[in-house]
Amino acid sequence: MPWPFDTTPDAASASTTMSEMERQMRAFPWETTAVGPVAGWPQSLKSAVRTVLDLRLPAYLAWGDGYVQFFNDAYVPILGDKKDNALGNDSRVTWSEIWPTIGPMWQQVRQGEALGSEGLPLTINRYGYYETCYFSYSYSPIYGDTGKVEGVLVTFADITKAVLGERRRAYQIKLADTLRRETEFGPMLKATIRLTSEYFANSNVAYVELDEGKRTFTVKEEWKDGVETGGAQGTLPVDMLSPSQLDALRAGTTICIDDVSTDPECAAVAKPCIMLGIHSVVVIPLKDGDRLHGAGFLYKDHPYRWTDDERTLAEDLARRTWEALRRIRAEEALREETRMLELMNRAGSVLASTLDIDTLLQAVTDAATELTGAEFGSFFYNGKDANGDAYLLYTLSGAPREAFEKLGHPRPTAVFAPTFEGGPPVRSDDITKDPRYGRMGPHHGMPKGHLPVRSYLAASVSSRSGEVLGGLFFGHSQPKMFDERTEGLISGFVSQAAVAIDNARLYELAQRAAKEREGILASERAARAEAERHSKMKDEFLAMLAHELRNPLAPITNAAQLLKMPTVDENLRLKAGNIISRQVRHMTELVDDLLDVSRVTRGLVKLETETLELTSVLRSAVEQARPHIEAKNHALSVEMPTRQVAVVGDRTRLVQVLVNLLNNAAKYTPAGGKIILRLEAGPEQARMTVIDNGAGMDAKLLPHVFDLFTQAERTPDRSQGGLGIGLALVKTIVQMHGGQVEAHSDGPNLGASVSVLLPLATEADGAVAPSPLRRNAPARPVVACTITIVDDNVDAAQSLAVLLREQGHTVHVFDGAMRTLASTEIAGTHAFILDIGLPDMTGYELARRLRREHPKASFIALTGYGQARDRDLSKQAGFDHHLVKPVEFRALVDILAQLPQCHPSSTPTAQEPDIAGVS
Repeated sequence: MPWPFDTTPDAASASTTMSEMERQMRAFPWETTAVGPVAGWPQSLKSAVRTVLDLRLPAYLAWGDGYVQFFNDAYVPILGDKKDNALGNDSRVTWSEIWPTIGPMWQQVRQGEALGSEGLPLTINRYGYYETCYFSYSYSPIYGDTGKVEGVLVTFADITKAVLGERRRAYQIKLADTLRRETEFGPMLKATIRLTSEYFANSNVAYVELDEGKRTFTVKEEWKDGVETGGAQGTLPVDMLSPSQLDALRAGTTICIDDVSTDPECAAVAKPCIMLGIHSVVVIPLKDGDRLHGAGFLYKDHPYRWTDDERTLAEDLARRTWEALRRIRAEEALREETRMLELMNRAGSVLASTLDIDTLLQAVTDAATELTGAEFGSFFYNGKDANGDAYLLYTLSGAPREAFEKLGHPRPTAVFAPTFEGGPPVRSDDITKDPRYGRMGPHHGMPKGHLPVRSYLAASVSSRSGEVLGGLFFGHSQPKMFDERTEGLISGFVSQAAVAIDNARLYELAQRAAKEREGILASERAARAEAERHSKMKDEFLAMLAHELRNPLAPITNAAQLLKMPTVDENLRLKAGNIISRQVRHMTELVDDLLDVSRVTRGLVKLETETLELTSVLRSAVEQARPHIEAKNHALSVEMPTRQVAVVGDRTRLVQVLVNLLNNAAKYTPAGGKIILRLEAGPEQARMTVIDNGAGMDAKLLPHVFDLFTQAERTPDRSQGGLGIGLALVKTIVQMHGGQVEAHSDGPNLGASVSVLLPLATEADGAVAPSPLRRNAPARPVVACTITIVDDNVDAAQSLAVLLREQGHTVHVFDGAMRTLASTEIAGTHAFILDIGLPDMTGYELARRLRREHPKASFIALTGYGQARDRDLSKQAGFDHHLVKPVEFRALVDILAQLPQCHPSSTPTAQEPDIAGVS
C-alpha cells in the first residue's frame, strides 16, 4: 500500500521515484498539527492526501476546522516564497491576502456545494509584492468517515498569461480602432487614456506636458479604471524627478519605480510623492524630435512590482498613441494654419475695401476677434469726444455695447498702460491671477458687471509715424486660451490694420478739410461776431469798473473836504467818518471780488476740504448776509431738513457762495421783498437754493448768467452796483467741489432762483462733527499798550496812529526799517505793526531782527499782500497776525485787546468753553 496507507519506511511503496512533496510529507511531523500522527488519520483523509499527490494538476487539500494544508509538486510554483511554511499550516494564514475572497466560497463547499469557474482574479503576495493572477479552479468537498464534509480539495490551472494575452489583444484592437477613428487631438487623447486606465486596473494613467520655463508638468488628462479623476489642468513640479531621472527621460529612457519610499533615487521626493498618492510609478518619455515634450504616467497608490511585460506594453502603447497624437496635432496645425491664412486674406480684403473709419474699425475688431479665437474683443480707438477725452470705446465684437457703456474709460493701469503707450502685446493666461492686475482703485480689478475675462490679450495699434492709434483688447472666460502663436498672429494683423486706419484717416481728413473749407466763411463771421461781443463786454466792463470805483471816491472826497471846514461840528464829523468808512468798505469789497475771481479762475485757490454739515454753513451765510437783507427790510425764510446733510468741501468758500447768492437776491429784490434759502437732500446730491421775488431775468440772459462780467441791461445810474463777477465766482467754486449750478426765472420782475448742487459725503469720507459755536467772550477793557508802527506810507501810518492814540495807546511811527532799528524809543514795545513792502528792508526781515531784541512782543503784519503764500511767509517770519489793507479797525482793536503783555498778570485770560449746538 502506498503512503499514507503504509507508513513503514522500507515499505515497497517507498519508491525512489516518489514525488518531492511525498518525501516531505513522509518526513513531516504531523503529530504537531491538528490532524495528529499519520497512523491515526481516518481513511478519508488518507485517500484525499493520496489523491492530491497523484494529481498532475496543481492541487491542495485543506482539512478540518484548522484548514491544514496538503499539496503536490505542481502546486509548489504557485506558492512562490510561501512554500517553506505552507505544508501543514493553516490555509487562512498562508493566503491571508485572498482569504476575504476565497473564505466565503469555501464555506459553501463545507456545506457540500462544489464550485468552479474560469478566470478568477486573485491579487496575491508570494514574492514580497502584490500581483494579480487569473485561475481556472475547482473547489470540491471531501467527506470524512462519518459522511460529514471534513475538507476542501482544490484543483486549478494558472491562466494568467492567457488572460492577460487575451486582454492585451482586445485592448490593442480597441486602441487601434480608436487611433484610426479619432481625427482630433483632444478626443483621441481622452479616448486612449481612458482605454489604458481600463487595461491597467487600479492604476492612475495620466498624460502630462513639460513646461521648461515654469519647470512644471501640466496634467492634460488623468483617468483611473475608465473614469476621469479630476486631476486635469493640475501641475506637478519637475523637481519630483531627480536630475538623473530627468536626464534619463530626455534621453528617451523609461523610469520604473516599484516603491518610491525605498528607491534611493526618490529619497528627496518620496514624501510629496506619497502625499499625492504616487507609491509606484512608470514614467514613459514622449519626445518631439530631440525635445522632451511630456510623459505618460502610470502609477498606483501602493507599492507594486511592475513586470517586464507591463512596462513593455505601457511603453509600446504610449509611443503608438504619441505618434498618432503627433500626426493629428500636425494635421490640426496645418488646418489651423490654412484657416488663419484664409482669415488673414479675408480680413485684408475687408481692410482694403473701405475708407469709412467707423466701418473699418468694426471690421478690424470683428476680424481680430475671430483671428484670436476670443469670446469678445474691443477696439479703443484714439479719438476724442466733445470733452476731449481720449481712448473712447469705439467698437465691440462678441458683446453688446451695453456691456461697456457704464464701466467708464480704460485707465493707464499696469495692465492697460503698455497698450496705450505703444508697447508690445500683453498676454495673460489668467488675468485675475496676474501680479499686474487689480493694483489701482477704486475697483482693484474688474468693475461690477464687467464681462467674465480670464484669458487676456491686448495689442497696441500704431501708425507708421509712431502715433498710437488705439488698442485691441481680447478676452475669454476660460484660462489659457491665447498662446504665443495667437500673439504672433495679432502682432502681424495690427500692422495691416494700422495701414488701413492711416489711409482711412487721411481720407477722413481730406473730407473734413473740404467741409471745413465750405464752412470757413461762416466760422470767420461767427468768430468776428464773438470777438466783437467780447470787445463790447470788455468795454462795458471797463466803463462799469471805472464807474464803480469813482462812485465811492466822490463821497470820500466830499467827506474829506467837510472835515477841513473850520465850522464842522461833532455830528458832521461823525457823519463824514461814517461816509468814509462805508465807501472804503465798498471799494475794498470791489477789489477783493476782482482779486478773488482772478485767483479762482486761474486755479490759484486751494480748497481746505473737510466733511461739513450744511445746516451750519447756511447759518454762517445768513449771519454774514443779514445786514444787506435787513437794510432793505426783506423777509428771509430758511428751510432745512431735520436730518444732517453732509458734504465734503471748504467751509469758507461754501459760505462765500451762499453769501454771494443771498446778497444778489437782496440787491435785485425791491424793498420789503421775500427771500427763501432752502436746503434739500436727494439720494446722491444736496441742493441749496436761493429764491427771491425780485427783478428776475430775461430768457436770453439765463444761458449766460454764470459767465464772467455778465449782467442784465441796467440804467445809466447803475443803482444796483456790482461788477457782474459774483455768479461766475459761484460757478467756479462749486465746480471745484465737484458740483454744479442752475438758474431759473420765469421772466423780468417775476423773481429768480439759483441752485447749488453738491455731491453728498459718503461713509468713506468720515463722520460729520457737530459744528461748535463759541459763546461771545466778554469784552475786555481797553488797556494802554506801547505800539510801534513801521510803514513807508506816512499818511496811512499817521492816521492809524491817531486812531490808536484815541484808544489810549502809546504809538511810535517810523517810515523805514533802519530808523526803527536805530531808535531807542521802541524799548518796551508791546506790539509791532509792520508793513511788508518797506523801501530799505522787507517787513519779514525786520520782524526777524526785532524779535531777537523784543522776544515778548507781538508782531502784526499790515500789508496789501493777502494771498495764502503771503500769509505763509509772514508766519514763517514770526508774525503772530496778518491783516490786509485797508484794515478793519475793529479787527485790530480786538487783536490788541487779546495781547497778554498788555494785561496785568492778575487779569483772567481764560476763554469761555466751547458749547455744542446751534443758535
